[in-house]
Amino acid sequence: MISSESIKRQDQIKPASPILILGVGNLLLSDEGVGVHIIDLLKKLELPVYIELIDGGTALIDLLHLLSDRVKVIVVDAVKLGSQPGSVYRFTPDEVSELKPNQISVHQIGILEALRMAELAGWSPGQTVIFGIEPAKMDWGLELSPEVTKTIPDVINLILEELELQTD
Repeated sequence: MISSESIKRQDQIKPASPILILGVGNLLLSDEGVGVHIIDLLKKLELPVYIELIDGGTALIDLLHLLSDRVKVIVVDAVKLGSQPGSVYRFTPDEVSELKPNQISVHQIGILEALRMAELAGWSPGQTVIFGIEPAKMDWGLELSPEVTKTIPDVINLILEELELQTD
């Protein structure tokens, strides 16, 4: 039996932060986990309280509801577009609509496909920006390649600039 005490009242539910930074990837596959590594580093910074950081792993479909009621969502992920390893991309879903989702993301459900599903469910954020890092290796391993590791400070600065926060 469910007691009334075990049910949260609507006014007790914490509202979503206006801005979400979502790092996705698999930490067990070297550079494929770059988005999660970047979230871990961002957690060490003193960011404003209106920014929520989430390690999304690889289950994008399970995270769709987290996009709802957001002013802005920034997704960070490994993105294979065939450039030099460590290349950094910034794009919106509309800017890459002509590409097939599996050309961009290395996950079973790609970033663009997940965003389209969120839109169909009525969970689209106000604005979505994707930062992608071209992987050098996607083998078993916990360490990022030197090419990708070298670009992480630049990606963090780009995220902070996107949020109009001061960078040092």
